[in-house]
This record gives sequence, structure tokens and C-alpha cells, in this order.
Amino acid sequence: MSTSFSSDDSNSSESTQNHALSLREFLDAAVFVGAEDISVTQCVDRAEKCRPGDVFVPRHNANVDEHDRVEEAIRRGAIAVVCDRILPVSVPQCLVDDTQEVFARVCQRIFGDPSKRMLTIGVVGTSGKSSTALFVSSMLKKLGGAVGYYTSLGSSDSTTCDRTTTRPPGAKRLAEWMQRADQSGAPAAVIELTPAMLRQNVTAGVEFDLIILTGMRGSQLRGGAGVRHFGKLLDKLANSVKSHGMLLYNADDAQASNWVERADISAISYGIDASEHVRAKRLSRDGGQQQLLVMAGNILMPLTIRIPGDHMARAALAAVATAWMFDFNVPDSISGVELLTNIPGRMQRVSQSVEVPLFIDSGHTPDRIATALHGLRQHHFGPATVVVDLNPGLDAKWRQRLGEVLEKSAHKVVLTGSDLGVKSTQTAAMDVLGGCDAPGRVQVIPDRSAAIRWAVDNTSQGVVLLSGCGEKEWADREGNIVSDEMLAKLAVTHKNDASTPNLAVFPPPESNIVFPIDS
Repeated sequence: MSTSFSSDDSNSSESTQNHALSLREFLDAAVFVGAEDISVTQCVDRAEKCRPGDVFVPRHNANVDEHDRVEEAIRRGAIAVVCDRILPVSVPQCLVDDTQEVFARVCQRIFGDPSKRMLTIGVVGTSGKSSTALFVSSMLKKLGGAVGYYTSLGSSDSTTCDRTTTRPPGAKRLAEWMQRADQSGAPAAVIELTPAMLRQNVTAGVEFDLIILTGMRGSQLRGGAGVRHFGKLLDKLANSVKSHGMLLYNADDAQASNWVERADISAISYGIDASEHVRAKRLSRDGGQQQLLVMAGNILMPLTIRIPGDHMARAALAAVATAWMFDFNVPDSISGVELLTNIPGRMQRVSQSVEVPLFIDSGHTPDRIATALHGLRQHHFGPATVVVDLNPGLDAKWRQRLGEVLEKSAHKVVLTGSDLGVKSTQTAAMDVLGGCDAPGRVQVIPDRSAAIRWAVDNTSQGVVLLSGCGEKEWADREGNIVSDEMLAKLAVTHKNDASTPNLAVFPPPESNIVFPIDS
């Protein structure tokens, strides 16, 4: 599979004016009430966002039904309604089966269908999406000079980076961002796709050149029913792949491989253990750095990754496989992958911590924490002190399983609750302790700031892992906005200052200058 990839974009000078859309021409099966047609240049799906001239397309899902607020939308200036049932209103109506899907498709169309002009890549799965999307983006930026990306760690339209866009986008925000990326000259767009985005049809109307499936872990989906439902969402997503498009999947994930066998889509595999197409052989792992020998077709190239863990190696390998699929220059692509040396909250190493390495990872479920600890163990860091933030979304069963994982893989454990009160943290901690046969190695320190300080001060060898918060910011007990990275740097600095011996070179008698000796 080959395609052109150039940063030159003739559409960059186009106006940002939305395209007018005839719903009669766009929606073949729609039924119109009160008008022969409805022309759309701007639409919204929430009543409070309506402005004069908008077409209102009310959201309707298990949690909300904006159809009940149609009168408010009309008072605010809505000139027509796209709905799933006839409403007692005076403005024209367009009846459709699924308003959320229609809203997303209309947004893509009135913002110019940018996915038709860009190399559009969707990254989907139960884990590893953000890391994979950023490795792919780093590779594409090396090749094309610019790339747009939208992930849970932030977004970029290729000219402006926004670290605040950490929540999955809605349909209109996604279409607006894609239009900005297109008109900024980005030849490619990489989009992290969450299960919620698929359930809500956010990507309806987007045409993908490539879908990357990172995995389908049942433990992340809470059982077999979750896996089956996720498979159905993937079936629908596969229908949005362009005629020449393909699927790239992690062959080391059994559930993903099983789904691909059933799906009617052209697919290429990548992986370390089971891939038939793009694979890698481990050469070395040391000090948080790992080197692989990548095999893609008849190409063999070394790949060095400065982030530990097999899951990170697979994320990087997905980017190399993407380049190979599109006939991009593989050596340059590997160079682009290697440029990404740090991902916030994803096995992120705190550089200030030297004697005892310290890593930050967002994983809060038992399997993700187990994966992180396994990656550190493979790099021979020694015994691990783990500070785990207890997620309020985990039920008692999963907390007990977390205790089993921690007892097996960690040397010391500290349980905290950045989003929980003291009593709630203690209650949740009891569930975790229920999974431990010997809970003596577990400390419960609800204040995460104090817990990180304790872990750094009381770990003289091995490695420290701060798990559960990742790049998240929260308010500490004094109301200060903090993060794991900030607290870790402060704790390490405090420990280093406290351990620096107060020594001096004796100066000549006539001088009062004291020269401290660095430790």
C-alpha cells in the first residue's frame, strides 16, 4: 500500500466559512415536516448552545435526551430541528433514526469533509491508545514536517498545541479541529478513539485511511459481554475505512486477533511475539532503554526506545508498521519514532531522580499496574516501591485483585486517594488489603503528597513507581494544584538536599570563602 505524503497543502488558503448543506440531498431516508428541505450552515446538539440561525440536532442517549429542551433551543434562535420523533413545534423538522450519528455526519460535511484530503488514522483499543497515537504522530512529523493529532494528552492542529484538550472530543469539536488541521497544511491527522466516542457515533462521517487496533483486553472491558460489545463497535468503525484503507492490529493480543479473523477488512499485524508481518526481536533492555531489531518485509533495522515496557515497544512498533504499510522511508520513520523519548504519565521517568529511578504511570487497574511493574522488572531496576492512587471507579472485586497484583510484584506499597476523603481511602484500602496474604508491606497514606514524600525518603535502592494519576492535576489538602511530576521533583530535591554532607574545603586563613562539595 502506498500513498503520497507531503507537507504542501493547496487547501490551506481556503476560507473557514462552513459549507451550506441541503438535508434533502444529504439524508436520503429522512422525512421532512413543515418544509421541503432544510439548509444547514451551523448546527448544535445542546439547547443552551443554540444561536440565531442554528439547526438543532438534539442528543439522545442513555443519560440525556435533548428533545425535551427543544422549546429552549427555538427561543434561542433555532430555525429547524433534526429529531427522531415528531415534536410539537412550529419550526421545520427532519425526522431521522439516530440524531447523534446524523449530527456527526452533518458536522463533518459543513466543515468541508477534511478527512477526504488528509491521511486520517484512528487509534482504538482498550489500552495503549495515547502512546501509540503519539509514536505515530512523531513518525509522521519526521516525514512530513507537520501532523495533526488529538489524544487524551492534548491535541495539535500542526501549528498550535493545546494541552488542555484531554477529554474525548464531541462530534462538532472533532470536525472543527480536523478543519483547522487541514487548513493549517497538515497532511495527516491521528485521532485517539475511545469506546465512548464509538458508542456516541462521534466519528460518523470521518473516513479513515488506517485504523490501528492496540488490543481488546477483557479486564479493561469488565468481562466477555464488554468484549462482545466492543467488537460490535469495531464492526461499525470498520465501515468508515476508505476503499483503499486497511486495519493494523496488535497480533500479540489474542482478543484483537480473534476479532480480525471474523472481520471483513484487509489487515496487517504487528507485534513482538505473534505477528506475521511487522515484528521485532528484543536485543537489550537496560536502564529504562530498550533496543529492538525490527523486521518489516525484507527490511531489518534497529530501534531504540527510551521508555521501558513491552507495551511501549509495541506502541512504537505500530508506528513503524504504519510507515511500512504506506511505503514510507522506514529508516527515517524509525528515526522519527526514536525522537519521542518521554510521554507524560506513561512510564514517564523523572529526570531529577538518579540514584533511585522514579517513574510515573497513569495505570490504575490491576492489569495495567502489573504491566508497568513487569516492564520495570525486565529492565532490572530491582525491588519496586509503588504508590497507588485508589480509583473510585474500581469496585471491591477489582480492588482485591489489585492487592493480589501488588503483593506479587511490589516490594513496598503505599495506597493513596487523591479523589477520595480520608475515610473513603481507608475503606477502599481495606478491599485492597483483602487481596494480600501478608499485608505488612502496605502503607495507607490518604494524602498523596505525603505518600510520595514517604516513598522517596524510604527507598534507598530499586525503583519508585507512582501509579494511578499519571499527568492528572488535582488539589491537595491545602488547596494547591499539584501533580505527580511536581510532587516527585519536590520530594527528590528535598531528599538530595537533606543527604548532601555539609563539607567544605578549608580555605586559606585570610579568606572566609567556603566551597561546598557536591554529593
